[in-house]
Amino acid sequence: MASSISRTIRKEIVREEIRPDRSLYAERSEWENAMRDAALPEGCAEREDYLAGVKCLWLLPDEFKSEELVIYAHGGGLVTGAISTHRPFCAKLAVALGRRVLLVGYRRLPEHAFNAPREDFLSVYYHLIDTDFCTPDDVVFAGDSSGGTVTFSALVRLRQQMRPLPSATVCFSGAFDTSLSGESLQNRADLDPLLSPEVLMDWQKHFRDRIELTDPLISPLFADLHGLPPTLLLAGDHELWLSDSIRMHEALGSHGSPSRLSVYPEMWHVWPMWPELPETRDAMKEVDQFLEEIEMPATT
Repeated sequence: MASSISRTIRKEIVREEIRPDRSLYAERSEWENAMRDAALPEGCAEREDYLAGVKCLWLLPDEFKSEELVIYAHGGGLVTGAISTHRPFCAKLAVALGRRVLLVGYRRLPEHAFNAPREDFLSVYYHLIDTDFCTPDDVVFAGDSSGGTVTFSALVRLRQQMRPLPSATVCFSGAFDTSLSGESLQNRADLDPLLSPEVLMDWQKHFRDRIELTDPLISPLFADLHGLPPTLLLAGDHELWLSDSIRMHEALGSHGSPSRLSVYPEMWHVWPMWPELPETRDAMKEVDQFLEEIEMPATT
């Protein structure tokens, strides 16, 4: 059962709606301006950086419990979202995990090539590895919503190029199918307080007639997923994107890639963005435990 706090917050959430008079630029600015001056949690410092020409933000906890580095791809449907929108959440993640988080400001669609988010994310990873800043075993890929598409398309590309893979992947409310073929788009339509099927179908306009909606570049659910590192998928039982996490978990398993799926009762899309939720604390603890298990050396 969901917490009483979550039920209170749910009543305050304003569901997204289609606004034909609002440009994509205005939509981006609205979200970025709302979050730009948001305070960071105590115990975390930040530092801007450019790695391989890509703008990034380091979120550095005061107390480290691991040398692992989390490279993070923000959500926003590949067309919105930015460092500023996800800075507070990634700071919270850094403090909760006791690990450095590197938030990547990748180029967005539709004004850039469809592979631009993936290539920027990989460029940062390559730079860190090639300069011996860290080893692949010390890296975790993570993302929320469409950031999950960025992370998985990056993983598949790494495997194709026979480059070293990170140690693990974590996705919060992953959006892995731009064709919107999951059944939760309909059977969760009356439960999701944040998103509506109409908003998601309108979002497809940024891709339709320019690329197949099932192309693995933007829909990694349909990629060859063999040989990938352990994955933790966290999803909300009331979110429209629930089917994507369920199907990704099943697809990874069928390809022999280890995966763990955790569905939180009555939670909506990317609920960990609400720091006051007990379910957010639970999610952070689960991620921490998962990463500790990955780090733990095998015993004989």
